[in-house]
Amino acid sequence: AALDLTQEADIVIDSPTNGNKRRAVGRPDENELKEVPPLKVSFYELLVRQLQDDGFAAQAQSISKQLHVEPNSIVDKDALFDAYAKSLQTIGNTPVGPWKPVVGTPVPPLQPGESVLDLSGEDSAAGGSTGSKAPGKVGPAISTKKPPEIRLLYTATHKQAVRAVAFSQDGRTAATGCVDGTIKVLDCAKMRATAASTEGTLGRMRVTDEELARPVTRILQDHMMGVKALAFHPTANTLFSGSTDKAIKIFDLSRPPGHKKAVSMIQDVHPVRCMAIHPCGDFLMVGTAHQALRVYDLQTLSCFTTFDQSHHHAAGINDVRCTSDGRIYATASSDGSIRIWDAVGNKLMNQLPQAHGGASVSTLRWSRSLRYLISSGNDGRTRLWDVRTGTELYSMGFGPRNADYASAVFAGNEGYIAGATSNVRVADVTIFDSETGSPVFTKLGMHQMPVRALEASPVDSTFITACDDHNARYFVLEEKNAA
Repeated sequence: AALDLTQEADIVIDSPTNGNKRRAVGRPDENELKEVPPLKVSFYELLVRQLQDDGFAAQAQSISKQLHVEPNSIVDKDALFDAYAKSLQTIGNTPVGPWKPVVGTPVPPLQPGESVLDLSGEDSAAGGSTGSKAPGKVGPAISTKKPPEIRLLYTATHKQAVRAVAFSQDGRTAATGCVDGTIKVLDCAKMRATAASTEGTLGRMRVTDEELARPVTRILQDHMMGVKALAFHPTANTLFSGSTDKAIKIFDLSRPPGHKKAVSMIQDVHPVRCMAIHPCGDFLMVGTAHQALRVYDLQTLSCFTTFDQSHHHAAGINDVRCTSDGRIYATASSDGSIRIWDAVGNKLMNQLPQAHGGASVSTLRWSRSLRYLISSGNDGRTRLWDVRTGTELYSMGFGPRNADYASAVFAGNEGYIAGATSNVRVADVTIFDSETGSPVFTKLGMHQMPVRALEASPVDSTFITACDDHNARYFVLEEKNAA
């Protein structure tokens, strides 16, 4: 029975550490004695000892007199505090167990003058850091950047809501997936050319329907249900798609545009939610509504999972992202956790059990330097993590702390972070300063319905959005020149 300190009662206390039984003097409650569990007595003894260790002698003596317990003299100083600190490793954002530093080698190597995110205060290998925070300083803070100029270059229209977008590794091609099962493959250079034809002093006010359709190089249709995930092969001219129809389709983009069907298929037993191709091009990682990540050998289409089943997530996997060197990959799950894996041995390295306060984690993205990871969750927030230490640097977002889905990507050569959630009040894309976490644009003002997915080009400052208004929009983010 619980000990009630608000009423007088006869209480029998059996102390396992001091080896005796005591009775507090008072009036019995309903003429019955209440017995306190021995484990709770030990806790009270530790509590009195902790108060003494912290210099609260009077308070310790008062509690000791009221409960008729003595401070535990066997344990070391701050024993209760140390036990509490260790318990935090299993809850909240604190990693479970000691964090293994994640150190990657960017591929291709960082070039001199290349701008990358660096919040440690150290100069990056490229000499072009975008960050200037001192080590250990946590944001968000007030941004000193001027808001960038964001221009809409092209809009690809589907018949129904758009739910998936992807860029090829060379940034020349993009793909959009619709809930009606269709996929549009877009030429990025032609999308920019279409925008250029209406801009400048020689620009026209209107373009023909033929010109608007020109960036769409092909339309693929081989899914029975909506497309949820898209991924381009890093070297071959091949597109992979995953759908709620539990199928993974493989399209050969080197065939003539009239071919709309896949050349191969992988059938799963759970709806496909996400996918990523290993940088070597030999393996496909697939996340489904099941808790185990699938790794397919693209030569044999054999499926593998981690050997230790205790390492699996407790719910479906919403996103999987591999580092550019192929050594590490990260998974996000509906169980609220982020897990970091050794891609060579397919073994769990680190985990953040409640990365977004227990809410489902929707998307993940690695930084170019592989030092940072951004995650978006159904708490309506985007969080930036330092994977070298497993610590959260800051959280970005505003509005209600609940959402059905969320997405976030690095944008503008990692100078910014673009995020979107299903919250109707902040359904549009929001642009944050990646150095401080503070919003630069609260709304782009170009989406009338929620944005379901985001993806940034790996080679320039363009990004593409997938929206429930049946449109996929192609934007460019440009820095304003200082006055």
